[in-house]
Amino acid sequence: MSTNSIKFVSIDKLSEERIIFPDLLRILAIFFVILAHVGSIGFVRFPVSTFNWHVSNFYECLTRWSVPIFVMISGMFFLNPQKEIPFAKLYRKNIFRLLVALVFWGILYRTIGVVQFAIDSDVTFGAVITKMANEYSKLFFGPVWYHLWFLYMIIGLYILVPLIRIFTKSAAKKYYHYLFLIYAVFGSFLPLINDSLLFANSTLEINFKIAELMGFGIYFVLGYYLYKFEVSKRARKWIYIAAVVSVAVQIMGTYFVSDKVGIAHQLLFEYSRPNVVIQAVAIFLFVKSTSLKLRIPARAKITISTLSRYTFGMYLMHDFFNILFAKIGFTVTCVNPVLAIPLRTLATFILSLVAVWMLDKVPVVKKYCI
Repeated sequence: MSTNSIKFVSIDKLSEERIIFPDLLRILAIFFVILAHVGSIGFVRFPVSTFNWHVSNFYECLTRWSVPIFVMISGMFFLNPQKEIPFAKLYRKNIFRLLVALVFWGILYRTIGVVQFAIDSDVTFGAVITKMANEYSKLFFGPVWYHLWFLYMIIGLYILVPLIRIFTKSAAKKYYHYLFLIYAVFGSFLPLINDSLLFANSTLEINFKIAELMGFGIYFVLGYYLYKFEVSKRARKWIYIAAVVSVAVQIMGTYFVSDKVGIAHQLLFEYSRPNVVIQAVAIFLFVKSTSLKLRIPARAKITISTLSRYTFGMYLMHDFFNILFAKIGFTVTCVNPVLAIPLRTLATFILSLVAVWMLDKVPVVKKYCI
């Protein structure tokens, strides 16, 4: 290859060309996803109203925006009309990579179940084979592992990208607002009211629904909208206030509902809930506006972009460390859960980062699985 065909770019130039706030959002979001999965252990298992449960509930209520943020970042890039996304590239590169990752990590996680079954039980070889068949069938008939549901969802959104881009390419701002309004009414507030009514009385139900507005598609569009259009400083301030209030309401409301039914209840945890939507919007806007004001050194930007690149792999593999920590006794009650939950989250974050960094050295794994 001739050296004339090589474009040399300085670190300063490279860091200037890259938008840094999506990288910061990814890093922040993966930490809080891990926190959610660590905190959920105590949220589900501890008796409601105990100190340990209140701590777990508090941490859980800080995390609900994290998965929507990942979807918003994807929407920000995939729905940008200035970026060409041919069908061939969308399917051969983006969707195919997600499918390979789903199969790869699904097999690894299900293999853990088979190995544990074989070790912990006095079973025959035939029983192990039957267990393997049942475990691996989950690849086709259901979420192959609890947190890998995200891959099924994001693949579905990627399939719809060419159609949604028609809207983002030509829609005026008022049509975005119309979309957000009907989602707020029919996709967020009415479902919350309906579930609250059912909670109070199983015969009370709102039958008028727009099921098409119940999914993650709105976060996909929101990410691009918040990237494309500026939100005034005054509006951002009220959004931040609403987000803080929504977290407090979520914490107290979750306690009230859970205490009433006697078990942990996730009425306010659904990703379509108004409290979660406003939290995701607030985090997105805060990181975006703050990053534009900060003078981040060029080398720091390179480090941030590298960490951001590892977040997908960290999401996929972090539950291996949750399983490992449970086996060795590093639980959320090994010390006071106020400390144990963030400590275990930090340990999982660091070990996942190191593991993905090592896997990044393996060419095929690097390309398709992380």
